[in-house]
Amino acid sequence: MSTVTDDVATLYAKIADSEGTRLAVHPMERELTLRTILARLPSPSGAVIADIGGGPGRIAFALADAGHLVDLVDLTPTLISMAQREQDHRRGTSPAAPLLRSIAVGNALHPPSPEAEGAYDAVLLLGPLYHLLEESERRDAVSHALRRVRPRSGLVFCAFVSVAAHLRDVAVRDPGKLLRGGDFYHKYLRTGRYESFKEALGVTAQGYHTCAADARAFLQSHFAGEAELVEMRSTEGILGGGLDAKLEEAGPEVVQAWADLMYQEYSTKEEFLGCADHLIAILRRK
Repeated sequence: MSTVTDDVATLYAKIADSEGTRLAVHPMERELTLRTILARLPSPSGAVIADIGGGPGRIAFALADAGHLVDLVDLTPTLISMAQREQDHRRGTSPAAPLLRSIAVGNALHPPSPEAEGAYDAVLLLGPLYHLLEESERRDAVSHALRRVRPRSGLVFCAFVSVAAHLRDVAVRDPGKLLRGGDFYHKYLRTGRYESFKEALGVTAQGYHTCAADARAFLQSHFAGEAELVEMRSTEGILGGGLDAKLEEAGPEVVQAWADLMYQEYSTKEEFLGCADHLIAILRRK
């Protein structure tokens, strides 16, 4: 069954508050994601970036703060409204405050307009691939992103959720669920598809989870002719599963010290990729 994108939007509307604070609660994902992007951009400022599926814009605003020109797109109107409130707050606080270039509701599965083709230095897919159940949908999302970036230099940052992330969460929150799930988990481990009706929210959660080897194989099998797979990184290092939860309250110097260590020593080595909750693959358009 294909992804019901209306359900994805409804789910995020209902968890909008937690989505708005998630990257504050998990500083390694925030810091390593930003470092991964900033290290690959063609210039320290002025890059033109599309953040597709960027939620309330935490990464987008951080890139704007660094001097880049960012268009934020998300499937969920509630999250886009949150981003617009931040934009309005910044505009009202200071005439010189860094702002996003645009904020709009949109869908990673929709092809780019003619004027958007080849218009970006980078496209971020830091959320859509988590929820697209069919391989054909994931292929389309990445293909559309590649069309948006500049030939021979444009970058697409593709984020994936690790299967290990969900299993760690189950082990911490409700370990008996593995037995109660029966065939659900046997199928999940074979396919990476997660579909579960959330009674408290009244909506079906749809997710696709994978591992580094399978994400790499997916990208190479579909895009080797048009893009180079530059790098695969984790965004938590060895601190997946919420192991970074105490860092933020310890202060910014502590956060940066741990981010330095995770980024330099634990974010690219193959043996540590499964320790993270999120993986980022970087494609460069040929």
